[in-house]
Amino acid sequence: METMIEKLVRVRTTLLPNELYFRFHCENDALYIRHGETPLGISTLIIPFRSKLADLDIALERIRKSAETERIAEIDHDFDTSFSGISEYVRSCLHHFDPAVRQSAENLDVVLRHYGNIGKEAYRQELASSFNLLQDLRAKAADVAALNLEPWMQAHEQAAAALSALLDERTGESAKQTDLRVREVRRDMDALYQQVIDRIDAMINLHGKEFVPGFVAEYNAHATEYKNKLAQHLGRIRAEKNKNDQ
Repeated sequence: METMIEKLVRVRTTLLPNELYFRFHCENDALYIRHGETPLGISTLIIPFRSKLADLDIALERIRKSAETERIAEIDHDFDTSFSGISEYVRSCLHHFDPAVRQSAENLDVVLRHYGNIGKEAYRQELASSFNLLQDLRAKAADVAALNLEPWMQAHEQAAAALSALLDERTGESAKQTDLRVREVRRDMDALYQQVIDRIDAMINLHGKEFVPGFVAEYNAHATEYKNKLAQHLGRIRAEKNKNDQ
């Protein structure tokens, strides 16, 4: 007999950025389908949950198609290209004939690998990552000078500034109304999410964590991944705020 009741890991969904929020719940739904809504005991909740998820997709699509979206995508391409240029140039210098240049390239490559491909992140997240990345690269001034990397970094910084400005401009009435719609749908989804998790926790309490074999372990690994993503997101926001306050 189990001595301690295991529960589902809960994510503070109210703090997730919109795109992460949407992906989290889409992946939740995939888990519910795979393991079965009826065995999980959530069949009465799944229809309103999926209805709200569809509403959220529509509301987010309106934001994605707002007036500045096309211009933002163009500037984001410049942002991604300049970042890729930095990464590829540093990697090419790992094979430089001069050992000193190779060493500097290795030092900078460590920094770049720490951040990964920031171009895959959501707009605000990639801007925060870009700011921190450039700070860390400039902390290695001798290595940057050895590779003459500063022109690439300046081009990337200019693209980041242009992207940030466009994002700040995307505040028209239609965008405001759409954002309001997203907040309303998210509020309803948050309530449904809590009801679903409460129901499954009750089933665990009654029947043990293997009442649906493998579900609890798989769900908790999934939820923990998003808790970590949220922590990273909040960490970037705090870091950016602290640097702006200095």
